[in-house]
Amino acid sequence: MMKVNVLGVIGSPRHGNTEILIREALKAAGDTGEVEAKVIHLADITIKPCTGCMRCLYAEEAEERICLEHKDDMPYEQLIEADGIIVGSPVYVGSITAQTKAFLDRTEPLTPYAKRIRLRSALRNKVGGAISVGANRNAGQETTIQAIHNCFYAHHMILASAGIDEPGYGCFYGGAGVLHPKRGVVLDAVREDELGLKSSRGLGRRVAEVAKLVKIGTSAKEQ
Repeated sequence: MMKVNVLGVIGSPRHGNTEILIREALKAAGDTGEVEAKVIHLADITIKPCTGCMRCLYAEEAEERICLEHKDDMPYEQLIEADGIIVGSPVYVGSITAQTKAFLDRTEPLTPYAKRIRLRSALRNKVGGAISVGANRNAGQETTIQAIHNCFYAHHMILASAGIDEPGYGCFYGGAGVLHPKRGVVLDAVREDELGLKSSRGLGRRVAEVAKLVKIGTSAKEQ
């Protein structure tokens, strides 16, 4: 069986519901076998906002740094090495958090427009999954997920959902406030949300499954 790397990116500024769902997804991915799962919590590292200088796109191969504007913790190499990437964000005013936005913007050097061959289309055909947590059902999860998906589309990634064996629309959210009156104040409220947990697990399994198929197909094509 082909081994794959699945990277979970937690876009919340806190350690709570989004992290729980990302870790549930990664555990489910690991349960499929031959999966190495890694986690990045954006709140624990420093990622400066993209300034739009575009120097990363036109840099020569000899340049050592991927981003020529900032020297920080942006995990480029982990993204390049991953076969599947699951990004999670709570809903902040109907969309992703500032931390998630900065992270996604800084993937610019890995787009098809990069001059450096190693970086050009570095995320193409990787499998992407998205998870979002809101205070209630239909409380901005869909638009938050769409923001993450838009980045995946720009990189020509393959989008995954829960699959037909899991309930829920697109398998992407946990309603953190549905079962708890304190809503987002309770950092583990999603543990009571069985639909959100099942959806996240289904997404993790699906990302791992599709990533393996892509890797097998790519390997066969190269032979």
